[in-house]
This record gives sequence, structure tokens and C-alpha cells, in this order.
Amino acid sequence: ARCEALGAMRYLALASPQFMARHFPAGFVRQQLPRVPAIVFGADDRLQHRYLEALGLAECFVHHLCPSSEGFVQLALAGLGWGLVPALQAQAFLERGELVELLPGEHVDVPLYWHHWRQGGELLDSLTSHLLRATRSKLIALA
Repeated sequence: ARCEALGAMRYLALASPQFMARHFPAGFVRQQLPRVPAIVFGADDRLQHRYLEALGLAECFVHHLCPSSEGFVQLALAGLGWGLVPALQAQAFLERGELVELLPGEHVDVPLYWHHWRQGGELLDSLTSHLLRATRSKLIALA
């Protein structure tokens, strides 16, 4: 088998302006983040944990589970929690002001890889080439 590095998907910590106003009326305080509702994709999702640990907040935190990409964003838009959303998925919501970053410049980059058979034939080779070209403009380059 082969493994090709595609790049990294950038996740941004986002919430609705209403959520921010309700939970941080005097302005955002990062130390309070574990005590306000977060949205976690599923029981095995550790992105929010990684984000909080990077901020020096490696403690338990209040959260909802939502194993749906669109549902996850809808919960954030409804002001029910903050969550880490792929930058590509969040772009339009950020531009319209429907979601805001908790801490601009703080994010989680998740490296992505394409695993495929070495002897996959021309069709798989063509798919792999197309995938590598297409992801260059969408993902963060790996260092």
C-alpha cells in the first residue's frame, strides 16, 4: 500500500455572536471556556480536547454530542455551543457574521493522508493524481 500526504484541514473554534454575548457578556475570557457548552462531533472526537489543552485548559468541559457535520454547524448557529468547524465549511458563515472565532489565530490543523493500493491500476493512479492536485488549493501544506 501507499500513503500520500494531502495536507491539513484547518479547524476554527467558532460560536454565534448570540452565544458569545450570552456566555461572555463582559468579553471573551479563555479560562471560562471549559464551563460553557461545547459541541463535540462524537465520543471519539478529541479536537475540542486538543484545542483546550493547547490553551492550557486541559480539564473536563461541558459539551453536547452531534455526529452530523451540518447538524454541528446548525447547533453553533443556534447558539447552543461553540465548536471546531473546518475553515472551508465555515467560510460563508464567517463572512456573513453568523459565526465568529473565539480566538482568532488559534486553530487545530489535522493532517490528512490518502492510503491506496500500490497495484491499483490506471483508474486508481488517475484518481490519486486528481486528488493530490485538487487538495493542494484546499488544504494547508504540511511542514
